[in-house]
Amino acid sequence: MDSLLDRLHAVNVRAVDLTEAQLMLSRADQKTFTSEPVDLSLLLDEAAETLLPLAEKRRVSLHTYGGVADAVGSRALLRQLTTNLLHNAIIHNLPEDGRVWARTEVGQWSIELIVGNTGETLAPDLISTLTEPFQRGTDRVRSGLVGAGLGLAILKNIVQAHDGILTIAGRPAGGIRVSAVLPAGVGG
Repeated sequence: MDSLLDRLHAVNVRAVDLTEAQLMLSRADQKTFTSEPVDLSLLLDEAAETLLPLAEKRRVSLHTYGGVADAVGSRALLRQLTTNLLHNAIIHNLPEDGRVWARTEVGQWSIELIVGNTGETLAPDLISTLTEPFQRGTDRVRSGLVGAGLGLAILKNIVQAHDGILTIAGRPAGGIRVSAVLPAGVGG
């Protein structure tokens, strides 16, 4: 009976997570948010602090840097962007001694959030599908990682809702580099 309850609980949690992910996707698609000044470097620091225990548990070193990177948009959605990018970079990494680095860069008219990691070398045709809804990387099923395959699709929509561009590229040594370029805020 306990195993049945555990399975039902797991199914329920997964259904709630999927529903929340779909709501987030819809909200970003519709641009139904209030814009305000947001410093992406502060959100990146908060995400790193929150995710440091996970990184340590998985033996992944986590490095963040960059100066003030003012954007204008939804603080909640941009927090989701930074947190999910770091979380993905930690989870989809080498089994031990992996690395994640994230930084903000400020240009004349834009700001950029860049997150990179070590990991498997991924085929370009797989990378090109990662932002499509319900797509997953090759290791998701066999590694026990669960998810609906909406994470990067949501992040792409968040970036597009902020008039930005999300790009994902494989690294020759393995892992990926994700870049979110957004218009600079008033001070940028």
